[in-house]
Amino acid sequence: MDDPLESLFREGYGQILVMARARLLRERSPISTMTLAHELYLNLQNRRDLQFGTREQFLGYASRAMRSLLVDMARERIAQKRSAEMLSLTAAGEVPDGNGTPEQLVALDEALERLGLIDARLLRVAEMRIIMGMEIPDMAAALGLSEPTIKRDWQRAKAYLHEALGSTA
Repeated sequence: MDDPLESLFREGYGQILVMARARLLRERSPISTMTLAHELYLNLQNRRDLQFGTREQFLGYASRAMRSLLVDMARERIAQKRSAEMLSLTAAGEVPDGNGTPEQLVALDEALERLGLIDARLLRVAEMRIIMGMEIPDMAAALGLSEPTIKRDWQRAKAYLHEALGSTA
């Protein structure tokens, strides 16, 4: 019964709750932190093909899975309510984190998908930072890269997303 994936989820549960809470505090979502974490768990239970070497790798995957769940929920809300407005980018040039409207979350997801077609590693870095709120050292450990490399990748990903989302705002 002690499945390695279940053990990793149990070990990272506190951090997953913290990250989900941070996302949902700003998200206009009708779900709770625990609901999002449990939806993530159910999603992971269906994926018996997954194996992770470290807790950080697991959290990196969890960030992508959480992003997918949030985007799916946003698309459902868009289908129900089509009148929400797009929020513009901040003056500081920060990348919107999808915490505004469902439309903004979907726009961010589409920009992330395009980024993934250009550079899969930049996509992973952006997902870990934007979706899970991971810090540079944790991302470096999860991806097996140096912190300076992760910082450069994050700057490149952020610049790409800023440009991609600037045209939709």
